[in-house]
Amino acid sequence: MAATGFAVIGAALTWAPSQAAAQKTHDITVTVTRFKALDRADELSRGDFFARITVDGKAQSTSVISDKEEVHPKDWILTATVPAGVHKVKFELIDKDLSVDDPIDINRLPNKRDLDFTVDTRSCIIEGFAQNYKCGATITRGGSENKKADISFKVTVK
Repeated sequence: MAATGFAVIGAALTWAPSQAAAQKTHDITVTVTRFKALDRADELSRGDFFARITVDGKAQSTSVISDKEEVHPKDWILTATVPAGVHKVKFELIDKDLSVDDPIDINRLPNKRDLDFTVDTRSCIIEGFAQNYKCGATITRGGSENKKADISFKVTVK
């Protein structure tokens, strides 16, 4: 009876979600719309920047954009497929170097360079900032420490 969503358990008729409903997935997409370096990331150049998101422990990165101070990237779109529910997201802007990549400060908090927030795929609410955001809203953050940048991005759920 899983096709109808009802199952007989003992003598009672009980709602049991179908297998398809229980396994429904969503795509959380983070789209970077703009970033601007507020100081030099490298001593010899403006930097080689890329963004990385980690959703529930799984990381993925964008392409690298080199030697630009302000960028409106067209292809910095990262998507993670997740089950319905609340998911932890870590968002980083990084300067790629030959040896060790440098995290760029995009967080207003001292000694915290990246952004950590949650996305609820059911309500489409983004939490973890001074205010909550709905999906599709532009979120802008900027750091204040050495190697800092302003960044704007949107989070959507489908």
